[in-house]
Amino acid sequence: MLLATDLSLWGLLGWMINVAVGGGVVGLGMALMSALVLGGQIAKPVGKIFTAFGEETSGDRLIGCVGSVSTARIPMAAEGKVGQVDVLDSARNLVTVNAILPDWATVIPERGIKVLVIERAADSYVVICQDSSDQDYWFSTHNSR
Repeated sequence: MLLATDLSLWGLLGWMINVAVGGGVVGLGMALMSALVLGGQIAKPVGKIFTAFGEETSGDRLIGCVGSVSTARIPMAAEGKVGQVDVLDSARNLVTVNAILPDWATVIPERGIKVLVIERAADSYVVICQDSSDQDYWFSTHNSR
């Protein structure tokens, strides 16, 4: 989006400066610099308009969402392995993510079991079984009320 805006503005400003000043290398440089500055300023609000129609890029967007285990099981974080979970985000997009269980988890979710995404780890999401003793423990230890 930014590149298209910059190139369009460069062409338009270059044409206007060429007509007004007479062109040359200085006019080309002025048009390029003006296009880059104006293009950056224009692309920010335009990009925000389209984020509602696209995918949010924040990794935290899935925290609190419910998903379904798509691998045989979800391993514990200490095992050094990952499982996969199909998660519906707030915009109802189905996203498959890598998942692990926290070390304190007592219930191991298997394929098809519903899980709750509770944290973002380095390369995966931390999940717990929905409607389980792990969920009760998580809410009781992380409830600020």
